[in-house]
Amino acid sequence: MAAIRIDSQQARNMDDVQSLGVIYINHNFATESEADQALNEETDAQGAKYYHVMLTREPGSNGNMHASADIYQ
Repeated sequence: MAAIRIDSQQARNMDDVQSLGVIYINHNFATESEADQALNEETDAQGAKYYHVMLTREPGSNGNMHASADIYQ
């Protein structure tokens, strides 16, 4: 089952979910869409149902994109 991406407003208003923490991914992604897919897969692997992307950025020129998300069950 694929995890569901939620926005910040949804994350604040979901009373019936429990935070499971934050996931971080640092890889050489070509696009933000690829980073989002990796966050989705890691959310599934952690057994969470929802994720809220907090950060997706490519620092410097090393090609690695850093992505992080809050995950919820």
